[in-house]
Amino acid sequence: MDSELQDLAWKRARRADPGLPESPWAHDLTGADRRRAWLAMVSALTAAEQEITTLTATAAERAAEHGADYPALGAAAGMTRQGARRRWPGLSRRSGSAGFRRRAERIEVARDQVVVADPVNLYQSAKS
Repeated sequence: MDSELQDLAWKRARRADPGLPESPWAHDLTGADRRRAWLAMVSALTAAEQEITTLTATAAERAAEHGADYPALGAAAGMTRQGARRRWPGLSRRSGSAGFRRRAERIEVARDQVVVADPVNLYQSAKS
């Protein structure tokens, strides 16, 4: 299991505890050293996960400020529009969001229009 993120997490773990071995995969580690190394990795990855969550939320906010809507945010995050709305609630209220602002303007336009319908002959009223 070799990845750039894993390598970064290990480097972070070693900065926090310089006494850790060069690698948690080293062949000459005792059980206690290996356990200590993997616990350090868990700690580093948990801290990274928290940072990534914060950075992702910030990026979603910035995207919304620049016109991204929930379908676009969902697509970028590999989830549905509804999933994005649940993950980042309140982005539709961001004042700088052009995409959300356009949707709000369409709603306001619709509210300003007076619709008169003939309940007896609705098809004819809608047609004219």
